[in-house]
Amino acid sequence: MSQTKLEIFKIGISQSSNFDLEKNVLDQINVFLSDDNKIYINHSTSIITEDLDEYGVAKTINKFLVISIVYKDLKETQFNLNNTSKKIKDIVRKEIETETTLPEPIIETDLEKKIKNLKSGTIKPGKISISV
Repeated sequence: MSQTKLEIFKIGISQSSNFDLEKNVLDQINVFLSDDNKIYINHSTSIITEDLDEYGVAKTINKFLVISIVYKDLKETQFNLNNTSKKIKDIVRKEIETETTLPEPIIETDLEKKIKNLKSGTIKPGKISISV
């Protein structure tokens, strides 16, 4: 099954009046989230501050924004989505996110069941009726 993992991103905050973030870290987050084998579960954010004493006045400065992302990693599991179609990716993502399992498809036909029973000896040879 998939492994639940944690990724932490540390983004520097500028001291200007507008809230500017480092573009390269935002690009890293976008690349991280665009990977098909990483299914987002949850996140949390926190601000790291620094307390300064300027001329006898205590001042708190925001230094970093820390974003932690909880995700399920499918890369080294049977659900690896590297070479699959978009439809399969959507189905697997939905299954992982809701933590439900899809029922196995029934691929054995009535004829195959009857032949198997004939080979095992549970049904005696003779007339076999098959419904279509």
